[in-house]
Amino acid sequence: MKPKNLIIVGAGGFGREVYAWARHSFDFGREWRFKGFLDDNPVALDGMDYPPILGDIGSYSVGEDDYFLCGLGKPELKRKVVSLLLGRGARFASLVHPTVVMGNNVELGTGVILCPRVVLTSDIRLGDFVTLNVGSAVGHDSEVGAYTQSSAFCDITGGVMVGEEVFLGSHASILPRVRVGDRAVIGAGSVAIRNVPDDRTIYGNPARSFQVKP
Repeated sequence: MKPKNLIIVGAGGFGREVYAWARHSFDFGREWRFKGFLDDNPVALDGMDYPPILGDIGSYSVGEDDYFLCGLGKPELKRKVVSLLLGRGARFASLVHPTVVMGNNVELGTGVILCPRVVLTSDIRLGDFVTLNVGSAVGHDSEVGAYTQSSAFCDITGGVMVGEEVFLGSHASILPRVRVGDRAVIGAGSVAIRNVPDDRTIYGNPARSFQVKP
């Protein structure tokens, strides 16, 4: 059987991390081969020992054997780029690192990336293109909306509802049954103890709310 091509979108810091986790998670050589990166910066990998940048995102011609992983860390940019590629017929793989722990009734959308030592307990739904970075956890009966990005060591506890395009900084926590609106930002080390409206940024412990300027 002909191997499928795996391409990572974005050759920045997180894209390079995704490459490392992909090497642990995919059967390269038989089922997959790593083709390279897409990045609008042609010198993003200069001086580093990585596979090549194949070209910029906007002009890349999607091949019939190509599958993609999105290595972009900003939710709004991730949605924009993924939508562009999907419109050209791109297919996205999901990455579940071998150290991930999943309980019963866990539903994963398309293009999900679960980095090392993520824990998903039970009765959880992750939307399309959700990323949970190293050591993050999601508790029972929680839902995380599409394109949401969790940094390392975040704690989404039981019964939490997280909207789409939410960004969680490192070590952010959301307490049980809290609702987080679309495009909200929870700053690094912050603890969300009450509902967070759409487009709102919160920082601190307990977190205080700041309106994002348009």
